[in-house]
Amino acid sequence: MWHKTFAGMLSGLIVMILVPSIISLIFPQLVGLILALGLVFALSAWAGVMTWCYGANTNKQAWLRAAKAAILTIIIFIGVFLTATGPTV
Repeated sequence: MWHKTFAGMLSGLIVMILVPSIISLIFPQLVGLILALGLVFALSAWAGVMTWCYGANTNKQAWLRAAKAAILTIIIFIGVFLTATGPTV
């Protein structure tokens, strides 16, 4: 059970931090509104990832689910970051 907890907690925190960051990079004019709404949506996303990991039958399946959620979010963040901000030369 602890493996499922740590898997969901770690990947959920990654999702919880990066989702509002992605949205604020896309809409930089509305940072205050996005951070307020992002907190609500990020907590919901974190709870969803935790539930998804707890629903796994094995510890390995929980970690694979956690990795899928975290890696997908990280890839989207990197893509949006490089697109929205652009390289500084």
